[in-house]
Formats: sequence, structure tokens, C-alpha cells
Amino acid sequence: MANPRPARVGLRLDHLWVIFALSVIGGFISLAPTAPNDFWWHLKVGELVATGGIPTTNLFAWTLPADHPYTYQSWLGEWLFYALFRVGGLPMTIFARNALGTAAFGLVAWEARLRSGSWRLGALAALLAAAMTINNLNARTQNWSWLPFMATLMILGGYAAGRLRARWLIALPAIMIFWVNAHGAFVMGLLVAGAFVVGETLRRLLRQPRALVWPQLRRLYLTSAGMLAATVVNPLGFGVFGYVASLLGDDSSQGLINEWQPPNPHSIAGAMFVIGVLALIAAFALARRRPSITDVLIVCGLAWQAFLGARYVVWFGVAAMPIVAQSLAAPRAVFSTEGAPAPRRPAGSPANLLPALLLAAMVVALQPWLKPLLPLPEPYRAIFAEVPGAPQLFSADTPVAAVEELRARPCAGPIFNEMGYGSYMAWALYPAAQSFIDPRVELFPSELWDDYVAISRGDGSLAGLDRHGVACVLLDTGHQAGLVAALEGSPAWARSFQAGRSEIWRRR
Repeated sequence: MANPRPARVGLRLDHLWVIFALSVIGGFISLAPTAPNDFWWHLKVGELVATGGIPTTNLFAWTLPADHPYTYQSWLGEWLFYALFRVGGLPMTIFARNALGTAAFGLVAWEARLRSGSWRLGALAALLAAAMTINNLNARTQNWSWLPFMATLMILGGYAAGRLRARWLIALPAIMIFWVNAHGAFVMGLLVAGAFVVGETLRRLLRQPRALVWPQLRRLYLTSAGMLAATVVNPLGFGVFGYVASLLGDDSSQGLINEWQPPNPHSIAGAMFVIGVLALIAAFALARRRPSITDVLIVCGLAWQAFLGARYVVWFGVAAMPIVAQSLAAPRAVFSTEGAPAPRRPAGSPANLLPALLLAAMVVALQPWLKPLLPLPEPYRAIFAEVPGAPQLFSADTPVAAVEELRARPCAGPIFNEMGYGSYMAWALYPAAQSFIDPRVELFPSELWDDYVAISRGDGSLAGLDRHGVACVLLDTGHQAGLVAALEGSPAWARSFQAGRSEIWRRR
């Protein structure tokens, strides 16, 4: 008997498509700077959780009482960031963002491949989904929602399509227990589960081909109920839904945050969202594989949310693009003879390993510990702040030098600050000094936001600073040009420090 031929180790050309796509995505995420707005105050809360339990009050802003209640719903995500910080410093926290983002879009490619049978379409789906979210890549607690969302979508989709057995559904309530404590986007998991319940029930009632039978639907109903019950496993219990509702309903403060506004088609991310929607419409119109009722419910619901706020575009992109890939795929072959062999795929070639390894090495070289060693262009280096121990990670509008000046020469009274700067102040100055306002938009009353906007624009700035008894101003010259002009024209104020766009003004 002849010896079997040894298996060849290698990759097929279609594998290289998805490796290339994920390398581009992973490289771009690794190159993206993190703005100060969200990261730093979340990291500070993580430290407080690790050292003394979950806080329940304001803490960081002097404009509200120290005991003013505030909900730190993302306490677990904050603790995880701080735990990573303790292990490997700031580079480790940013590496976590890079790894979570790349893994999430890897799951997008995998889901698209499962739906379409094509790694090339999987690569296209991942690239389109990533392109829509290029303005949503900051390191923040939302990062911990990316994988739970994709896992929920893939498990429910695999069960509905018959690819996964019922035992996989057991994982969803466990995922929800993690998710409800890590970030408020846990509600997206419940919405996706609801879409599957409604869509698959309608398919059964309409007696569509390959619809789930009633025993299978009962398991789906029980799983969705289990996911809802799992949301109680958090410090607020069902009160967490009240927190999310209050956050979403706070129109006055959300008007100040770009990501709460509808996508801007004149921006790159907004234009890619429009392209994604047009691709979805075209794919549905020309579909060689018709989308299911559940697919339509998911993409329509997520598109509606995405049109309301740019922060929701990521969920639309990662859910809709695999469905686009499925619609563009060739129809599945139908064999007349049961058990007919599947068509043979071309064998992998060892030669394809070299470009795959080179692409992987490129992504590794862009990680926080190695990126500063690369000869990257000076204009790129200039967009970063000089954060000790974390070069080329945080955007230049992080007021590192200005806050160090305030540490060295403390202000003699309350500080008025640019909103995003309040986040870094929480990390670097608390409890020695507090901010006027910070990115916790739902915490502050609308009257305080009105004062902040008016002072920043230069509308009665000096009177506003006097009314609040402000002794120092930490401002951003790009976002608060009106305030700069008002201070420059007043003999009562003097510029005491300037670095980049950050300036410190003190009363004479």
C-alpha cells in the first residue's frame, strides 16, 4: 500500500485577501491617536474601583457638590483598563484597544465568510465596516463592547441558520453579565436578540424555507429572556435601564458632542457610512441570495440608530456588511444526489506564508512599544502629545504640559477648563484640584452647559468667570478662541503658560 502524500502547509490566495484587510485595519487602528475626552477619566475611575470600590458621586468637578450622585455604569470596563495599566502602563491599555478592534473586525470577516462562502467578500465586508468607524477608535470603555456585540450577532445568526447547535445559546446570558457592567452598549445585544425573536417567529408563521421549528424558537425565546435577566447582575439591577434612558434623553448636553450628532457626509467616516448604506441598498436590490426577515430587521433598526448619531455607526457597519457579502455571493450549489462530494478547493501554497508573515510583522511593529522606534514622518509625530512613558499614543490636544504646570504652581482658586481637558485633569490632578466641567455630559445641568458654551465663545466671558469665582483658566486656543480674545483684552487676567494649543491664564 502506497504511503499517503504528506499534507502541504500553506495558505490559499483567498486567505491572503482577508489577512491583507485585517492587517490594514489593525495597522490603522494602531496608528490612530486617542483624544483626551474619555480615556483619562475612565482610567481614573478604574483606579478608584481597584483601590476603594465603585464610586457613586461626582468627585471630579467643583461646580457640583462632591456628594452629587453619579452612576459609573462602565465600572468593569474602567477597572479592566486600570488593571492593564498596572501590568504594562499606558502602552498596554492602548494595545488592548488595538487588539480588541482588530479582533472585532476579524469576526466581521469571519461572519461574512460564513454567510457568503467567500474570504474575498469577507475581506471587503471588514474593510467597509472599519472605514465607517475611523472616527470612533479612541481607547475608551466602548472598546469592551465590540467583541460581545459580534459574539451575540454570530451566535444568534449561526443558530438561526443551522450552523450552531443550541448549546451555543448558553453563552449569551454569560456574555451579557460581562457586557452590562462594562459599557452601556449592552442594550444593543438585547435589541439584536429582539430582532431575531421577531424575525424568526415571522419566518415560522409564514412557513418560509429553513425557518426554525417551534422547539427551536422556544430555545431562542428562553435565551432572550435569559439575556434580559442577566442585565440585573450589576450594581444598579434593572435601574441600569433608567441610567441608559436618562443618558439617551439628555438632548441639551448631547448637542455639544459630535458623536451624538447625525453622521456628517462631508467627513470621511460620514461619507463611508453613506457608501455603506448605498452598498446595502444595491446588494439587496441585486441580491443573488435574498436576505431574511431577520436580516432586514437588524439592518433597518441599526441604520435608523446610525442616522440619529455617529456613535451608532459602528454597530450598523459590523452587522450590515456581512449581510451585504451574503447578498453578493453566488447562490449555494444544489446537488441532485444526496451526499455528493463538495467541490474541491485549491490547495494552499507555502509561498503565501511569506506575505502573510510580512503583513503580520507590519501590524506588530506598529504596537505601542515598537512604534516610537520606526522612522515615521514628522507631520505624523506632531499630532501626538509628549506623554511620559507613552510616546505617539495620545493626541496633541492632551494638556500634559499645562497640567504639569498646574501641579507645580497650583491655582489659588477654582479652575475653568476646556471640556475635554477635564478628563485629563481628573487623572492627573484629582483630588488636589477639580475641573469646571468634563465629558460626563449627563452629570451637569443644562444651565452649566449654557454657561460653559457662552464663556468659551466669548459671550460675556469675563462676567461669567467672575460669577463663578474662577481664579485660573485652562483653555484650548482652537476650541475657545472667543475666550482667548476676551482674556487678552482684560487687564485683570495674565497668560502664565502656553504649550501647543493649551494656555493657562491667572487673575492678576
